Amino acid sequence: MQLKHMLILSVLFFSGCAIVPDSLEVPEGTPLISYNKAVSAGANAQGQTARWGGLIVGVENKPEKTFVEVVHFPLNHYGKPNRGAETTGRFKAQIDGFVDPVVFEEGRLITFLGELTAPTSGMVGEQPYIYPTLLVEDYHMWRNQQAYDVTMFHFNYGTGWYSPFYGRYSPWGPIYGRGFGHSRIRIIEYDDRPHRAPISRRASSKPTFPSNAAPSERRSQPPSERRSQPPKKNRVIPSVE
Repeated sequence: MQLKHMLILSVLFFSGCAIVPDSLEVPEGTPLISYNKAVSAGANAQGQTARWGGLIVGVENKPEKTFVEVVHFPLNHYGKPNRGAETTGRFKAQIDGFVDPVVFEEGRLITFLGELTAPTSGMVGEQPYIYPTLLVEDYHMWRNQQAYDVTMFHFNYGTGWYSPFYGRYSPWGPIYGRGFGHSRIRIIEYDDRPHRAPISRRASSKPTFPSNAAPSERRSQPPSERRSQPPKKNRVIPSVE
């Protein structure tokens, strides 16, 4: 009986705790402004900390920064956008440097942590739109998942076959002869695409020559005599979901 009470208390304790990815955590006591309050407050909301998320619908790369357009959805206690809830608008996440639109793919769920800055004007279709804008400190991109139910059928041909899916007095045992039963299980599939990538500035497209060569020599060197540079490997920062 005591063990049962301890299990119940443990469930209640952990259910009351907000478990979010490390990249989205804030110091205890930090106030987070909601999307609706930020829209209502306007310029008075600038400088406040926010943790917003939603569905990526666009990526715009600028020379020194990137804007990610997101359809806002409320977050659950894990910090993940609840796509089944009603959306109340859009916002833009401003990231310093270059991000790859292949990684920040349209249709993926993402959560940003950052500070509210001046709103950004833009267009949604042919309609002008004012986007609440978040200056990004960190983010977490959620892996796509697909859940579906599968029905499994179990047959007994009178050979005494026993299935662990049924109880001790299963009618499908050898006493009752032949029969069949079924059970339902849920399968969740996750994609293996990266859900965390480094934010890096755009690489230079200028050719590389030996540093000790004179300018005239750099122009006259044939390709075969130029010192080749080993290709750089892309770094991927892992994230635990």
